[in-house]
Amino acid sequence: MAATSPPLPDSLQALIEVVEKETHWSPQRAAAILRAADLAQIDLMPWAYFDHPVKDSYGRRLVHDGGHYEMMVMSWNPGDVSALHDHGYAQWGAVQVFGPAEHASFWLINGELHTQSRTRLKPGEVMHVGHEWVHQMGNTSGIQFLTFHLYGCVGRRGGITESARIFDLDAGQVHLTNNGVFFALPDAAITARIAGPMPDFMTRLRHQVELKRRLDRMRAQAPLPPRLETRDQRLIDDLFDAKHWHAFESDLMLHVDPGTGCMTDLGYWQRLRGEVQTAAVLQERLRKETDRADPFDTYAELYDAVVGGPCLETFMESYLEFAFRQYGLDHGGGRFLSLGCGTGIVEDHLVRRGRVSRDCMHGIDKSPAMVKVAERRIHAWEGDLLDLKECEWDVTFNGLNVFQYLLPQEMEQAVRTAARITRPGGHFVGDFITPDHIRVYPHVIRSKCGKVISLRQPELIEDGGHLFQRSAILNVSRLHGTLQLTDEGRHRRTLPPLARVRGWFEDAFGGRVDVFDAVTLDPIAPSADTCWSTRYLIIAHKK
Repeated sequence: MAATSPPLPDSLQALIEVVEKETHWSPQRAAAILRAADLAQIDLMPWAYFDHPVKDSYGRRLVHDGGHYEMMVMSWNPGDVSALHDHGYAQWGAVQVFGPAEHASFWLINGELHTQSRTRLKPGEVMHVGHEWVHQMGNTSGIQFLTFHLYGCVGRRGGITESARIFDLDAGQVHLTNNGVFFALPDAAITARIAGPMPDFMTRLRHQVELKRRLDRMRAQAPLPPRLETRDQRLIDDLFDAKHWHAFESDLMLHVDPGTGCMTDLGYWQRLRGEVQTAAVLQERLRKETDRADPFDTYAELYDAVVGGPCLETFMESYLEFAFRQYGLDHGGGRFLSLGCGTGIVEDHLVRRGRVSRDCMHGIDKSPAMVKVAERRIHAWEGDLLDLKECEWDVTFNGLNVFQYLLPQEMEQAVRTAARITRPGGHFVGDFITPDHIRVYPHVIRSKCGKVISLRQPELIEDGGHLFQRSAILNVSRLHGTLQLTDEGRHRRTLPPLARVRGWFEDAFGGRVDVFDAVTLDPIAPSADTCWSTRYLIIAHKK
């Protein structure tokens, strides 16, 4: 800790007078006293230490040692973050932040460490600190800021924060230190090592991500010493090891309704998604740095595992059989075009079932990655379905509500395009979701193979007078012997009223338009707003 001796401003002198007079201490009382002191960051700038070494996780300077209490200022550059820690001998304390600090709290229960919360604090906010409190603080913003720390211990004289515990989850140890609670402390800064608690999945994951970031920042400034290079390699090997899958799955499923796939603890859900998303960014960077293969194959496998395959088995196979049987779609061996074919898994199913010959099965999709996979199964090409003009298809098909990923005006245009390219006497078959689909939308989807879990966060939004269902999707898989975390981003689907979509098809096709629940296959009345499954099937005949 660097020695400093600037004069104390009036605000700090007044705070010291109040602290010296107080006789009944508690964490809550410390926070109230600090809040009433009305400190400003400008008061603390003489103790700022923004040029601290990168090996230190933040800047740390003592302001005043009152014997039974200490006052310190911490300096936080963008990217600085402390290790998981407590506060040594401190029985009570309070922390005031002067910037948008990220703060995480942890439960230590029966030898296990769990993430309790991870939040962004408001500048000026004051937190109270207890003796058993394990937490972590960092700067995930783009600005520098300070924090002020007041810690005390009744009856102790000096060394209030000595023997602080650092939870080194990567090493499975607790390190005691009299210095800053930094990542990757040198041996000389560690006074003792003891066996550490077992972390839950998300706590271990974030700890290792932060440790990796710290080692990378240290390496950017100077070569790492051999002990840290060895540790970095060991960390990379362990961070995304498939051995962690069981911890991920078992922790997750404790909070999931097995019947619906919906979360029963939304606080846990938000914390888990945040940690998986943060780790996915790191994994993608590491993948690019090591120049590994294009991940489109894995993406296609994930899509088929959690979307294409399950939807085909649970409802698409049934409605396609219904459509072919009831409407005679396979009579005459007509040409079939899938509008937004994805990986071609559904179309390949129709070929293998003998409903459409391979020569007559075609697909178009805007995604080059999807088309590259679909080409292995059917005749597929990359393109925009809205650009299609030739009237040469006996059956046009839209699976998995692809039309609804278009803008509202484009969705109506897609219906007209489908009608234009369908031959007279031909049919359109496609499924859609109702505006209330969110009521059955699961947070968690597990693949049948047991190697992929998709984490989905749906929300209803309004944009330009139109209603959309927007879903943020994270996938976790172990398909290739490693734990792969992918952030698929946010996808939104337009949600026009069911009756409006029916009207588009009636106007565009000019013939009979039938609408069914896509799962039960019960007819849907023209006056209906939704259906039991929130998925509906449209079969339109081109006049």
